[in-house]
Formats: sequence, C-alpha cells, structure tokens
Amino acid sequence: MPSFERPDGRDSRAGTALFLKRWLRNPLSMGAVVPSGRLLAEAMARTTLGEMTGRDGHVIELGAGTGEVTKALLAAGIPADRLALVEREAELASFLRRHFPGPRIAEGDAARLPRLLDQHGIKSVAAVVSSLPLLSLPTEIVNGIVHSVFEVLPRGAALVQFTYGPSPPVPKSLREGLRLVGARGKRIWRNVPPAVVWTFRRP
Repeated sequence: MPSFERPDGRDSRAGTALFLKRWLRNPLSMGAVVPSGRLLAEAMARTTLGEMTGRDGHVIELGAGTGEVTKALLAAGIPADRLALVEREAELASFLRRHFPGPRIAEGDAARLPRLLDQHGIKSVAAVVSSLPLLSLPTEIVNGIVHSVFEVLPRGAALVQFTYGPSPPVPKSLREGLRLVGARGKRIWRNVPPAVVWTFRRP
C-alpha cells in the first residue's frame, strides 16, 4: 500500500474552504469553484500511471491546489518519492506541505518549469499531470506553460490534462507548433461539472 498522510474529513473540508477562498480572490487562476471531484481525480491518476509505466523519472503535478489529484495519484500506486507537486500560490503550497510530506513541493510558476525542477534536483520526468485551467488563462501564459512542459518531457512522454470544455485544452495553434498529438478520454458525466481527460505527446 502507498504510504501517505490522507487528510481526514475535517482537513478535506479545510482544503475545500481554502480552494473556494482562492477562487473568490482570482476565479480565472483556479478554473473551478471546488477542487477536482473524486471520479475525475481517479481518471487522471489511472491515465498518469499508465503513461509513466516503463519510464524513469518523476511524475510532475501542475496546479496541485489542495491535493485532490495528489491523493488519487498516491492511491493509484505512484510512489511519493517519484511525485513532485508544483503550486504557484504560497497558501496552497503551505497546505500541501502540511498534508503531503512524501512528495517534493515546488512552489513556483509552471511556465518556468525547467528552472523550477532544476532547483529541486529533478533531472528526468516520466509524465506531467495538470489541473491548470488552460482554457481560461491568457494565451501567452498557456504558451509558456505548455512549452515548458514539453521542454522537460522526453519524446513520447505525455502531458495529462483535463478540461470541462468540448474542445482540446491545448489550443490548435500550439499543438501544431509543437507537433503534439492529442488523445481524448471518455467524458466523466458524474463529475460536477462533467470533464474529459486528454493526453498530449510529441511522437
């Protein structure tokens, strides 16, 4: 069994309250009013586990927030010492440090991912899983994030990204510029709101 500190009900409520507070301050940076639902988090974890199998290096979680996807990644069997959580907001990063002592916590901007990982001694990456709201962020920020992700990912390795929208979360012009191939998972209708998990890779 994976070893990690699972927040109890009180801590989960505290995480939801913290997430809501951050959303009220800056809705576009959070993307949703509440953290990812359990079914979505589990779908992202299953996809990520499949993508990292047979590859060395860390799984990098972008926009870890209050750790809903993190819990699912650990429960799926991804070792804590191969997981690194990237969170830009200091308050959320502090929450992650309290509740997830195993993974590395990298506080900083995903658009500067290569430098951030280097600062934490992470030399190789097996997969990147993202909860960042790419469809609601400004174009230049999305470009910076996606370029940074594929700067650290080896060819063939995947970015796992969910979206609530009907379109791919990585814009067409960016996919074409980086020559990315996208694959769409099934819509998770029981998530609120319904969501889709995508994978993107450079062949």
